[in-house]
Amino acid sequence: MIAKILAKGAAAGIVGYVMREFHDKEKYTADTWRLIDSDSVFGNDYRRIVDSFDIGASLNKRISKPIGHIAVSFDKADLPRLTDEFMVQLAKEYMERMGIRDTQYIIVRHLETGSPHFHIVYNRVNLHGKAIDESNNFDKSHKATKAIKLKYGLTFSPKKKLYEDAIAEMKPKIQAAMYRCKSWDEFRRRLAPSGITVDFYNDRDTGKPQGIRFSDGEFTFNGSKIDRAFSYKRLDKFFAKNAGIREAQPQRPAPISVTAKVKESPAVNVVENIIETGCQALGGLFQVGPGYDPEEEAFIRAMNKKPKKKKGRSL
Repeated sequence: MIAKILAKGAAAGIVGYVMREFHDKEKYTADTWRLIDSDSVFGNDYRRIVDSFDIGASLNKRISKPIGHIAVSFDKADLPRLTDEFMVQLAKEYMERMGIRDTQYIIVRHLETGSPHFHIVYNRVNLHGKAIDESNNFDKSHKATKAIKLKYGLTFSPKKKLYEDAIAEMKPKIQAAMYRCKSWDEFRRRLAPSGITVDFYNDRDTGKPQGIRFSDGEFTFNGSKIDRAFSYKRLDKFFAKNAGIREAQPQRPAPISVTAKVKESPAVNVVENIIETGCQALGGLFQVGPGYDPEEEAFIRAMNKKPKKKKGRSL
């Protein structure tokens, strides 16, 4: 049994994550998760639960991130024992040891991975409008899980197995966050409720991002260690493609060299032939060839004119 204290936040995002509100509905169908327990919330659907948490949080508006989130996972060897009822019992005992009491909560079991686990989502503002005492939370969580494992004889997983399980648990969460994702910021926001952070490491020479690391607070992996598709370059191309960046970039026209020879189009030659033929048909009216002399032409016209007869008396 391992408990991970995840990022605090608003009800809409955290409840949406555990209830698969923002995931691919074809992959994360209704049989991949279920609500196994709740207290002081109205109904069992996403919208009503979020409204319930928001109303409870309004009792103490000084709490900026009113919703807490803890994921509790178990060794696969314990799976035959982990009925919904037993998980609820373990969750309540864990919350009691953590001091999470007299407040709204939901417990959601996820079934799509090979690692049995559930999520506790609770209001950090209790039913009396006071903040839940979360001092020394990580130390309290470690002691609580150890005590529960000893009490119920749950499996203590070896470190190597935990390492492998962490990779297996991270991969579907990263894949789910990638669904129709268009930017790194959006990717980080989607992963935050699952407790996974994203960091880049840069090239020493260029200073540009070269690789990516994913961390769940306990283990940190290079993206390509989890899956080759999670390398920085591949994810960057994936987000760019979803955002349509390549299609949106204007294509620059290729520069035309001034020394380039332009091949004459047959259509242009046809037009020139028509003009030349028309000029020949009009004869000398528009003769502009090299043999044309304007002064000589004017003299010829003057000589061809017939002299006008003068009117008058004959002698």
